[in-house]
Formats: sequence, C-alpha cells, structure tokens
Amino acid sequence: MKRSVKTGLIVLCFLLLNVSVNAQRDGWKQDKTKDGKVLVSYNFAEHKDEKGKKYNVLEFEAVTSAEVSMESCLRVLKDDSQHQDFMDDAEHTERIRDLSEDEWLSYYLLKKHWPLPVSDVVTRYKLEASPENSRYTLTGIPAPDMYPDQGVERMRYSYSTYTLRDLGNGQTEVMMYSSSVPLASIPKMLLATWIPNGPAGMVNGIIRLALEEE
Repeated sequence: MKRSVKTGLIVLCFLLLNVSVNAQRDGWKQDKTKDGKVLVSYNFAEHKDEKGKKYNVLEFEAVTSAEVSMESCLRVLKDDSQHQDFMDDAEHTERIRDLSEDEWLSYYLLKKHWPLPVSDVVTRYKLEASPENSRYTLTGIPAPDMYPDQGVERMRYSYSTYTLRDLGNGQTEVMMYSSSVPLASIPKMLLATWIPNGPAGMVNGIIRLALEEE
C-alpha cells in the first residue's frame, strides 16, 4: 500500500511539472544567441523558504535544432557521465541506480561558483517516448532524500525537462527547461548576465556530444 501511494505521488509530481512548464510561458522574456540559432525564453520568480528568506529563481527554456540524429542526442542524455560535459558548473555526474526500465536516479556534484558554495543535486529521471510524434521527453524532479549525504550542501528544489524531436531530413530539435532554487540569494542582474549564452551552451553541448558519437 505504501509503495503504491509513493508511486502515485511520484507520477503526480511528473504531471504537475509538465503542467507548470506549459502554463508558465505567459510574461516570459526571450533572447537569442548572436548567431540566431538558439532561442532562450526565461522568467524570474521568487522562492521563500520555511524561515521566510527570499531567493531569486531563474526559469528558462532553451531550444535549437541541428543536423544530428535524435537517437544520438538520446544516448547523451541517458549517459549520466556525459552530463558534466554539457551542464554548467557540474564537476561530476553519475547514475546512482536504475529504478525501472525508464526511470533512474542521478547524482550531480556542482562546483563552487560565487556566491554559491560547493553543492550537490540528486535527481529522479523519467524517460517517455512518443513514437507518433517522433519525440522523447526526459523529466527530472528533485530526490534529495534518496541518496546519502556527501558532506556538501544539497539543493532540494531542482526541476528539468529535456525534449528531443525528430524534424525530419536529419534534423533534430533539442529543448531544455530548468528551474531550481539556489543555495544563496543571487541578484537578478547577475542571473540575467547568464542569458542567453549559459542555457545555449548546454543545448549546444548536447548536440556537440551527440555528433561525436555519430
């Protein structure tokens, strides 16, 4: 009974994340990289912890397309050891364990980057295939209590979605959505300097790694 309730709550989390991602686009700003190849939509939100302290939260969605196979991009996303090669500030990434055929637990050790301390993130991923739409969706939700403490501060709120879509003619669209609450309050002005090149670097990194596999 407990297992079925827990599974139901996890499924609900994935569903609510997908709803919130689609519902929060109104009022977002957009910016493009200089070459015009990556479109980044972003929004600043505010999070208040249990002590009433406020944190600025940056939500973003970066999307681009390139001449690369969707399956190659998928192999990169499923290989957690490669995430450190495209994720900003990730020092070490690994898969902790498989939870089912299409779900797994991943660990990320993040570098110290002022004003943020060295920290880590534990993410539960679920992969969904949509053959009729030639699309894969990989959704990540926080799972901070599913892996032992590693002696650094742990982020407890970090959500992500990767979507791969086959556009035909050898072209694949790569989209990444992210929303996380940092462990320190970062001024909006400082966060804004990361747009659009920060998110663009990550989706371009996925494509670069995928091309190396072809």
